[in-house]
Amino acid sequence: MKKIAILCSDDAHHHYLIAALQKRFNVAAVVIEPGVSQRKRLLQRRKYVDYLYSEYHRFRREWLGLNAYRKKYFTLDQSPDQSTDQPAPEPPSYKLLTADSINDPGVAELLRETGSDITIVMGTSILGKRVLDSAGPMILNIHGGYLPDYRGNHCFFFAVYEGRFDRIGSTIHFINAGIDTGEIVEVVVPPIYPQDSVEALYCRAEKLAIGRLISWLEFSEAGGTLPRTAQPYRARLYRTRDRKPYHDIILALRRISGRLVLPLRPPQTIGAAEQQD
Repeated sequence: MKKIAILCSDDAHHHYLIAALQKRFNVAAVVIEPGVSQRKRLLQRRKYVDYLYSEYHRFRREWLGLNAYRKKYFTLDQSPDQSTDQPAPEPPSYKLLTADSINDPGVAELLRETGSDITIVMGTSILGKRVLDSAGPMILNIHGGYLPDYRGNHCFFFAVYEGRFDRIGSTIHFINAGIDTGEIVEVVVPPIYPQDSVEALYCRAEKLAIGRLISWLEFSEAGGTLPRTAQPYRARLYRTRDRKPYHDIILALRRISGRLVLPLRPPQTIGAAEQQD
């Protein structure tokens, strides 16, 4: 059985990812880069504008109850979609490292020590060369955005804000030295309902993407080769600082006034892994 390493942050869906993969695969190592460490590092690097915007979004999420919503969504029997597929908790069998930076020397050392065949990334800072070189022959990322059109952060928000409803989704892709520019395995598009918030769309897509990732890993374990589709272009890279308070106010007014109504997109029943078989 192939060994898997996980590099992630400490949000609810990251813990869900860890539990889901540990239940089905040989997870050898887990590295967690907490969100608070990511924000502190902005201060240390004197990126004051980026830090202030990260704090604004942290406060906004807490004040609007979005963190509580996400935690509830990724908890057994309590998600808004009444999902009951939360992985059952199991005693950790992997080596766990909590790092202030995903590029700390200890991260690369742990990856070399465990010798994982596949490394899964979700929600961390950009991987440096040392970690990339130590992460094994296959590095996959779950990106919260529809590639290649939406790279970076707040991709679901900007897709809704710009009215590009056909570009709402998460992407499983190979990691290279660029930012969300690696070859695509699959773009996972969630169902859309008119009453959905951006947070609801994001949570639904991320949970579906984790499920699709599991299917692809099982496909790989059975000897299959994952598809690799090169991105035909590089669209705009959205930064945390690009989503400003007035963007949030404008989107809220559009929803309240009825000028923005999400189109219904029914669930898709056939995924790429089934099509490959």
